[in-house]
Amino acid sequence: MRSGSRHGLLLGGLILVLSNVAPVTLVGLSPALAQQAAPAEGSEAPSKRRRGREKPEAKAPVPAPGMQQAKPVDIFGDWNVFAMGQGKTRVCYAIAQPQTRSPKTLKRDTAYLFVTVRKGENVQNEVAVMLGFPAKPALGQGKPGPAASPAASDPTLNLGGTRYGLVVKDGNAWLQNPAEEGRVVAEMSRTAKLTIKATSMRGNPTADEYALAGFAEAMKRTREECK
Repeated sequence: MRSGSRHGLLLGGLILVLSNVAPVTLVGLSPALAQQAAPAEGSEAPSKRRRGREKPEAKAPVPAPGMQQAKPVDIFGDWNVFAMGQGKTRVCYAIAQPQTRSPKTLKRDTAYLFVTVRKGENVQNEVAVMLGFPAKPALGQGKPGPAASPAASDPTLNLGGTRYGLVVKDGNAWLQNPAEEGRVVAEMSRTAKLTIKATSMRGNPTADEYALAGFAEAMKRTREECK
């Protein structure tokens, strides 16, 4: 499992996605704030879009504490690229929202899947998920020894027929084995979809499906922004 310092940095880099290139907000959450701000399952109101002949407006940002400004860079399919900071502090992201969520009747807060590049720390493929609800951890989470294969009820990232175990904290998740990040990102670049499965603290199984069209281009641009 990851160190607490890296976990803190992960929670400090949750970006809100807009579908057009305009000023957007970066949600900077310390671990303490992340616990306070963790969304309760069933708290999400259905998103609203303007109906008419014009194209729908950009999705509204989700309110959260500790907001900072991030710069939108480009859009590739469902994937947005953002960057912030300069020099060794520069951080870049490729990020998307799920295309479908099940069960449809279960109300949740907005979910995001994102891959982060942090130049100063030589982080190239940090895969993280904002689930939109507090989730049950894996049966073996926190136990000493090597990670076992995910159990059927464990939170997982499902990609190309392979299940990758996730570590969860409240409504956030990341790969149980950081050494698999490069493999997962490479597979995401040549696969059509990815599914995040988790069980809420109330016992509801969930599945969020992300479209991966455009991810390879988005990740290439993300790396260019954080060379």
